[in-house]
Amino acid sequence: MLGTALAQLRLAVALLTGRPIPSWALSGLIAGAVATRQEFGALGAGAAESASGPALDAGARRELQLRRFRTQARRAAATPYYAPRFADLDLNPGVLTWEQLLSFPLTPKEALRDDPDAFVHPQARPILRATTHGTTGEPTRIAFSAAELRQMAGIAGLGMVLQGQIGQEDVIQINTATGALLGNWNLAGGATQIGALIQPVGLIDPERTLALLARPLAISGKKAKVSVLSTYPSYLGALVESGLAAGYGPHDFGLERILTGGEIVTAELKRRVQALFGGVAFNEGWAMSETFPFGAQRCEAGHLHSEPTHGLLEVLDPDSAQPAPPGTVGVLVATPFAPFRETTLLLRYDTGDLVRTLEAVPACSLRHQPATSDVLGKRSLSVRHEGDWITPRQVLDALEAIEAVPLPARCGFWDVPNGVAVEVVVRVADPPTRQHLLANLEDHAVPVRELTLLTDPAALRRPYPWRGDLREQGFVTPRVEVA
Repeated sequence: MLGTALAQLRLAVALLTGRPIPSWALSGLIAGAVATRQEFGALGAGAAESASGPALDAGARRELQLRRFRTQARRAAATPYYAPRFADLDLNPGVLTWEQLLSFPLTPKEALRDDPDAFVHPQARPILRATTHGTTGEPTRIAFSAAELRQMAGIAGLGMVLQGQIGQEDVIQINTATGALLGNWNLAGGATQIGALIQPVGLIDPERTLALLARPLAISGKKAKVSVLSTYPSYLGALVESGLAAGYGPHDFGLERILTGGEIVTAELKRRVQALFGGVAFNEGWAMSETFPFGAQRCEAGHLHSEPTHGLLEVLDPDSAQPAPPGTVGVLVATPFAPFRETTLLLRYDTGDLVRTLEAVPACSLRHQPATSDVLGKRSLSVRHEGDWITPRQVLDALEAIEAVPLPARCGFWDVPNGVAVEVVVRVADPPTRQHLLANLEDHAVPVRELTLLTDPAALRRPYPWRGDLREQGFVTPRVEVA
């Protein structure tokens, strides 16, 4: 177990100091952890905990994050965007107090979208300009250096081994957009260092994806079928609909784990997935290109936990921009730390994602990390009502819990007097379905004033955006009309 212990120690030091682990050292640590897993079958009880970062009490965490924020602020002060802001506020970034940190202006998404190069450090050497999906607006661009990409892939691979998510024998199929390069790089770069087999597929027709998942493999040392699937919840919903309609069942597949995120994952989606793929494990989390690889993971209790050594994640009241009180809805504000972020620098970036703060200290396996509710959805897609919010999670949880609604829920909702209007695509638009939907929406605290049932997705007036709709077409032979 010496290799695993060394990996845990080096990872903890890197997370606490913010200093990168050399590529050769990362490769050696991953190889040692893989060898230990092969010999002993498991890495020990402490491995998963070390991969999620060291346990820190509130005081130590605050001191560490303030010190790391200062480091990022010093670098950010050299960029065209932040230099005038520090000058106007007469702030020395190297000696910021916690109070000054909390009063530093938020960075709006529009500023990064409109002038992404203004956030790049002048001494950085970027080799990749990644682009967001743009499902909720104009795509945003973020630059990364070769060192950042190597570091994030290496840390990802080490984390996968320590947490027991992926082994050498696994076959991983990636069904996400080709343009989602950061997430794909992180997964593929980490998994290949472990020795797993990567099968990139993209967002092709669900029928083709299902055929690939069901196809036997004959590669020495690898599992007989795809064992890990990485995709969006909406595309996963489309797979469930197509697979069950085609007569597929758990006996046709070898899936053991599904990596998903970037959208709302409902309990009903996970339930229906079992009917198609069997008892698969889910790895869920929150991440976005602007803050990548800083993000959060979902624990067994449904909380969202962020690693405090990777960045500072605040939950602020959407109106006052002050810390959201316990039990209230707030917006996630993120500051990614080095060594992952040294090119495009962001301080207190307003992500636009809503969560609800917890009212009590969690008792889950990740209780040593900061926690909130799971993501509720984008602020821009939510509705204010009687001092609170009606969020996409409430609506989607209510709709997808009903079998009459095909997955993913094709729907829309918007503000009307005294509540919201909801439109949804159903299998059959009959009175029983309407009554079932109304009752379920009410159970999820959605004050419906208008409900429209449709059977054609094209008839939606304000369709909810799904990443699974970013379909990629294969080669199509042109048809030539002959006179």
